[in-house]
Amino acid sequence: MLVNDWMSAPAITVDIQDSMHRAVELMTERAIGILPVLDNGKLVGVVTDRDLKKAAPSSVALFETRQIVYHLARVKIEGIMTRNPVTVGPDHTIEETAQILRENNISGCPVLDREEEVAGVITKNDIFRALISLSGLPKRGLQFGFMVEDRPGSIKEITDTIRRYHARLVSIMTSFDKAPSGYRYLYVRTFNIDRKRLPDMKRDLSEIAKMLYIVDLRDGTRETYASY
Repeated sequence: MLVNDWMSAPAITVDIQDSMHRAVELMTERAIGILPVLDNGKLVGVVTDRDLKKAAPSSVALFETRQIVYHLARVKIEGIMTRNPVTVGPDHTIEETAQILRENNISGCPVLDREEEVAGVITKNDIFRALISLSGLPKRGLQFGFMVEDRPGSIKEITDTIRRYHARLVSIMTSFDKAPSGYRYLYVRTFNIDRKRLPDMKRDLSEIAKMLYIVDLRDGTRETYASY
């Protein structure tokens, strides 16, 4: 999954000489928290809702409305923006981008194309949307959690068993994080399962690998069968 498919585009931007009032206005109207800052069409920084809060009067309650408006109109973006912003390309994967945002403790960043032009903006919310889609959650159904041996064929044994019960596979994800040596965690989401056959499926799957849990989401209800 690439940034190009999940970024917000075209990006809403501000000019380096725009006022703080303009930034507040755009963020409020568009319900966004980051604005790339351009100088002659080139990216020179970003301004975020955090930057605006830092630049706001220290005690707004002491100011009259006209004083606040005057302050916002007087302060230029150039004086409050973050320079040399972190950026990614449209061909970055969602996983790479999530790691970059996390390592830099930021909520989003501009996306630059090969000509160094701002192609869009990618934020944590965009990444959440992508991961939710990747997980298959909108299909509801069941998610199985397993600890499986890290060997060829171990995942196929699980999925073949699920298919024997005529279930539809939506997503298959694995992780080595915190798994014991020689094992990995496997998460499988399925739908179109005959719940009457679920006990038999659980038995067959438990004979293949250690089952951690089953989360059943259907018709607005939630059931969890956990091994812990």
